[in-house]
Amino acid sequence: MTHSLDRRRFLRNAGLLGLSVATGGLAAPYVARAAATQIRIVSNPGLENATLNALMSEMGYFKQFGVNAMMTQIPGVSGPFDAISAGAADVCMVSGYNMVLSRIAEGARVKIVGAGMKKCALTVFARPDGTKTLADLKGKTVAVGPALGLLHTLMLQLMKEKGIDASQVNFVDRGSNDQCYEAVVKGEADACCSSISHLNDEDGLVAISEANMWQALPKCIFQTAYASDSAIRDKHEGMVAVMAAYGALYDYLMSPAAHDAFFEARKHAQKNFDKTSAQAIWNFNQAQRPYSRNLSLTDDDIGYLQDMFIGTGSLMQKQAFAAVADMSAANAAAKLSG
Repeated sequence: MTHSLDRRRFLRNAGLLGLSVATGGLAAPYVARAAATQIRIVSNPGLENATLNALMSEMGYFKQFGVNAMMTQIPGVSGPFDAISAGAADVCMVSGYNMVLSRIAEGARVKIVGAGMKKCALTVFARPDGTKTLADLKGKTVAVGPALGLLHTLMLQLMKEKGIDASQVNFVDRGSNDQCYEAVVKGEADACCSSISHLNDEDGLVAISEANMWQALPKCIFQTAYASDSAIRDKHEGMVAVMAAYGALYDYLMSPAAHDAFFEARKHAQKNFDKTSAQAIWNFNQAQRPYSRNLSLTDDDIGYLQDMFIGTGSLMQKQAFAAVADMSAANAAAKLSG
């Protein structure tokens, strides 16, 4: 795999959002110093990410915390990480990538700096003809996306913790989680691992309750935020401001007060607005509170992820927390935003 994303092309395609200094919130000198440092934030162009980006822009949290941000979207599962490791971006806050620890172990000068969505917003959907439990998946075809991709890895971990032999299940790649869901609807697979955005769909599929991953895998961090070593070292105040802004966004997103703004942001992000899936996401955010204002992660959080990836063979060995993670900005942001 090559990681030669051109920095100039990245900058040319990016849009500048929010060079501003807050009038309240943080102490003025701190905000001024943060605003003097541009932070290049990258994400995937998925719907959930686009919704969060639209909310961030609409609610003005960058302005409140004095963030000088340049945001862009890079396609591909590894796109944001590739941009950061190539020096073309500083931090990714909202796009989950399950190979972060493996890439760090291979020498990428990147570290995990916190969490995006902490709880896994996935479950297993199945055709209603006899598949009622995870054990019923034995001998069945289950759509999960690429081998050892996020969906496959989480399914392997789920079955391991439930004591089910995953080798008796036929896991197949049907693309993204939405494509996996569609494969089951079309009868091309018996079940799938997919987003909770489909919980309200009326396609005849049923969710296997013991496979609700936010409950079945409570120790698993769904999305990690990660940044380049250089950004952590040289742009500390800007990174703190970014973490504080996202913490405020997440806190707001989980409150009833965010209802109208969330749906408007979703409409802005989705060309053909799907009210059913938007409602499912809203319900999940309110009931399960999958985010946290404090974005910091613990030794145990990182250790669990390392054990999971070692178990699937995508990571060879554990590394010390300090070798793969740096919570200095997240911890400082938590203190600032209170």
